[in-house]
This record gives sequence, structure tokens and C-alpha cells, in this order.
Amino acid sequence: MDTVGRSTLQLTALNVVDDFRGKELVVTYDYPFLAGFRKPIVIFSSLMATFGVAYLISRLDVSIGRKA
Repeated sequence: MDTVGRSTLQLTALNVVDDFRGKELVVTYDYPFLAGFRKPIVIFSSLMATFGVAYLISRLDVSIGRKA
């Protein structure tokens, strides 16, 4: 459920020696505060829209004959 897209990280290394193989690589980046709420808001609003549409469909009168 990616709402915007996936982040990509591209690394390029030249002349890397075997001494650094197997070491940990720590990547840090800034993440906007509101971006953390994007996915829960999308999921909540889509569920509310689904329930709303289901409610409206259930309220439709699809009977064939006249009401007495």
C-alpha cells in the first residue's frame, strides 16, 4: 500500500578493499512528520468510503412492484 512510491537508495563504490567487507552501513535520512500519517489516513478514509458506499447501496429500493 505505497501511497506515494518506494524510496530508493543507490550506492556507488570505487576501489573498495576487502577489509571493509561485512561492515555495517548506516543510512540516515529526514522523514517529514506528516508523512508518517499518510498511510493510516489513506487506509482509514478508504475503509470509511467502503462502508459509506455499502450503506448507500443497502438503502436503495430495488423492489419490482409498487409499495402498498
